[in-house]
Amino acid sequence: MKEIADYKPIIIGVDHGYGNIKTEHCVFPSGVERTLAALASDHVLDYEGQKYIIGESHVTYQGDKTGDDAFYILTLAAIAEELKHRGYAPDANIILAVGLPLAWTAAQRKGFREYLRKNESPEFEYMNTRYRLHIEKVKIYAQGLAESCLLDSLDGDHMIADIGNGTMNIVRFTDGMPLEKSIATEKYGVGTCVKNIKDELSRRLGRGIEERIIDRLLREGCPGKSDDIAAVTDKLAREYVTEIIKKLEDYGYVEGYVKLHVFGGGGCLLKNYSELSSQSGVEFNDDICANAKSYAIWAERG
Repeated sequence: MKEIADYKPIIIGVDHGYGNIKTEHCVFPSGVERTLAALASDHVLDYEGQKYIIGESHVTYQGDKTGDDAFYILTLAAIAEELKHRGYAPDANIILAVGLPLAWTAAQRKGFREYLRKNESPEFEYMNTRYRLHIEKVKIYAQGLAESCLLDSLDGDHMIADIGNGTMNIVRFTDGMPLEKSIATEKYGVGTCVKNIKDELSRRLGRGIEERIIDRLLREGCPGKSDDIAAVTDKLAREYVTEIIKKLEDYGYVEGYVKLHVFGGGGCLLKNYSELSSQSGVEFNDDICANAKSYAIWAERG
């Protein structure tokens, strides 16, 4: 009988965000919660005798994603979602293509690879389908550098800014070559802005506001809304993007001289709460799956 490890490998790119997990075609919130029995959700993953509800919350920012089993369970769910989307069988040999924060890749690569391959042949059930996998390889790329394969040209001076929920990754290129001194990872992702907004709203209103409501305002902007929630969101989002632009300038961004390419969910804040979107030298990639796609492209190239 043919072993799963003998199947032709399938490359699957996964972007392990603190806000959302993304594959090349699928997106879901990076929430994982243990449960005895789910009453409403059908997004339940059963692995090694434990049941987990997937996608109803967000994992807490940790810096090192191997600190607990959350991102491992989310990876299994991501593989299942992508296999289902592509119409593939639930028995599959997988090459995982993933990313780590730019400045931390060298230090965290080995540990993250071991974490994702701690069980080379995981079996689990997800949304009432049984999956049997073999994880043949885990290929790890640096966020920010990886997205360069999605750009038409890097001639001249360019900067990539990948703004996620937990971190912001920055790198400059000159005629296609990354500048080592420009490589940076800042713990200043969108989650920082959301937390500040939630804290301020709690002080003003005396009650908590769901993160989903704030997320929607950040994605869509606040035009036409004048209530306290919109007012606080608008004020603090503008303060956040002002600080983001200052950080970009600290790492070498010069308006009109360096072309800026913005990736990640934080791009919507720069669009909605700054003047960057009106500048000709700024390009926004609105594809939330861009990182996962770039990892898969590099893996396909070998």
